[in-house]
Amino acid sequence: MKAIKRLMEFLDNSVTSYHAIDNMKKRFLDEGFVELSEKEAWHLEKGGSYFVIRNGSSLIAFKIPECEISAVKGWHVYAAHSDSPAFKIKETPEIPKEGVYVSINTEKYGSMMLSTWLDRPLTIAGRVCVENEAEIATHLVRLKDNICVIPSLAIHMNRDINNGMALSAQWDMLPLLSTICQENRAKPSRGILNKILAKTLSERTGRNYSAQDILSYDLYVENCEKAVLAGLEYEFIMSPRYDDLACVFAGLEGMIAGKPDCYIDVLAVFDNEEVGSLTRQGADSTFFRDILETIAEGLSVDRAMFRRWNAGSFMLSADNAHACHPNQGGKADPTNRPYLNKGVVLKYHGGQQYATDACSAAYVKNLCRKNNIPLQVYANHSDIPGGRTLGNLVMAQVSMEAADIGLPQLAMHSAYETAGAKDIGYLIHLAKCYFTL
Repeated sequence: MKAIKRLMEFLDNSVTSYHAIDNMKKRFLDEGFVELSEKEAWHLEKGGSYFVIRNGSSLIAFKIPECEISAVKGWHVYAAHSDSPAFKIKETPEIPKEGVYVSINTEKYGSMMLSTWLDRPLTIAGRVCVENEAEIATHLVRLKDNICVIPSLAIHMNRDINNGMALSAQWDMLPLLSTICQENRAKPSRGILNKILAKTLSERTGRNYSAQDILSYDLYVENCEKAVLAGLEYEFIMSPRYDDLACVFAGLEGMIAGKPDCYIDVLAVFDNEEVGSLTRQGADSTFFRDILETIAEGLSVDRAMFRRWNAGSFMLSADNAHACHPNQGGKADPTNRPYLNKGVVLKYHGGQQYATDACSAAYVKNLCRKNNIPLQVYANHSDIPGGRTLGNLVMAQVSMEAADIGLPQLAMHSAYETAGAKDIGYLIHLAKCYFTL
C-alpha cells in the first residue's frame, strides 16, 4: 500500500516529462545520488551512485558495484519513457472566438484518444525560457488546475453522436481558456498566456517578469485529475499518464533499493517515445551510448573491455501492455492475453517490434520464477497492428540482449487510464531483484 501511495503522488506531480524527471532528480538527491553533467569530466568511484539529465526530460541513473572494475561483467539496464500523449501549445496560442471566448491553439502530441479529453478539468504545464539579465533561464511551470476545458457538443446539436463522430484536432479539440476576448480592449486576448506565465514566474521566483521576458516555451495541456483507487476492493488504479510513468516509478524504486553485485545498474528514462524517439533526448539518439561510454571512460575502461561489457549485458525495456478488455475480449490474442492484477507482462512480437526472443524471455521467466513474481505474456491479435516501444531503438545504439516487459492496463492512451493496483508491486519487486544481481 505504501508503494501505491508513492506511485499516486508521483503520477499526480509528474504532469509532463519535465516534471517527472525533476521529481526523479529530487528523489535521487535525497537518496545520496550525485548529479553529473555531460559538459564536465566525470570522476567515478566503486560503490558510487550517479545520474545525468539531458534536456530536462530524459535521465540516466547508474550504480557502480563495490567489486573490482576488472570483475564487472556488464550492464543491467532498465529502460522506460517519461512522456505521454497530450496537447502541445503552439507558439502563438490565443484564438478569439465569437467575440467572447478565448481558446488555446494546440496540436496533438502522440497518438491520442481524442474523445477521452472532452469535458475534463485541464491544466497547462511544461517549461518556460525567460530572459534573465545576460543569460537565459529555464523554469518549470504548472498553472492552476482546471484552468481550461475542451467542451463537447450537446447531443441536441448532434443527434448521431452515439453512432460515432470524427473529431478534428484543429477545430473540435481546442481548450477553452477564458471569456476575455479581443473586443474587450481593457483585457485583450492576445498575449494572455505570456502574461499568466510572467505572473506565475514572478510570484515563484520573486523577480519581476513581464510578458516580454517570455522568450519561448514547451507547454502542454494536461489532464489534472488525480490518481485514484477504484473497484469493489479498490483493486484498480485510475490515473492520467499511467503509461509509462508507472514503469518509470518501478524502475526508480528498484534502482534506489538495488545492490549490484558484479554488474553496473543503469536506469534509462527517455523522452519522446510517443512521437518516435528521434530527438536528442529520445531512445533513438546517442544519449544512451554517450553515457555508457562516459561511464567506461570515468572508470578507465578501454574499448575492448567496454565491448565485452556490452556483450555480457541485459536490458529490460519497460512499457505497458494491453490487458484483455472486459467488453472487447475479441480484440485480444486468443491465448496470449494478460489481465489486470495477474502479474508483470512479457511482450512478444513476430515482426520484432518488441525485443523479446527465446533467450531473453527465458532470462525474465527464470528471474520471476526464482523470486515468486507472477508473469503473464502478451502478443498482438494477428489481424490488429500493435505499437512499438523503445527497446530495439536503444539496442541499435548499444547492442545487448533485451526483453520487453510492462504492466497490464486498459484504455491505453486515454486521458484517464485504468490498471491493476497489485501489478505495480510485482514490477517493483522485479526491478529490485534485477538490480541486485
